[in-house]
Amino acid sequence: MQQSAVAYFTNGRIIIAAVSRTAAGDTIATDPKWFGKSAKKAVIAQAITEALSASRDNVTDPTPDQWKRQFIPFQDAAAVKNFKTFMRDAKRVDLERRDGAVTLMPFDNLGANNGFEARDGEVRKVAADDGESVAGALLILLGLRPDSSPSVASDAD
Repeated sequence: MQQSAVAYFTNGRIIIAAVSRTAAGDTIATDPKWFGKSAKKAVIAQAITEALSASRDNVTDPTPDQWKRQFIPFQDAAAVKNFKTFMRDAKRVDLERRDGAVTLMPFDNLGANNGFEARDGEVRKVAADDGESVAGALLILLGLRPDSSPSVASDAD
């Protein structure tokens, strides 16, 4: 089974939540947890593991009224009053755990009216059993840590 999570960085907070698939096939993010931008990798790794483990298939479809309020916990986690403020400087990374690896997909923020668009060329894949590396890749993709991985392997001795 594929397990999914989403991570946002906005208003100085990292927000991580499980993403589940409803019986109708829609996806829904739930139970966001937030951390300051200087949170330790081990804390972020634990939150990612918990979010991915909470991901489920065939969850009950929310009512139309529940769908309308679905994002409020994310706004609360970001300490903002509305979606537009949340989106002002939000960064997003989707995480999927499958076949022993976690794939991290960063997104471009197109604004409150247009949402996010995947940056396919920047996908990272990390061994699922290396939580600190998954957390490190997430922090890099959210722009919170420098990318210190070498871009080209050296042939020098």
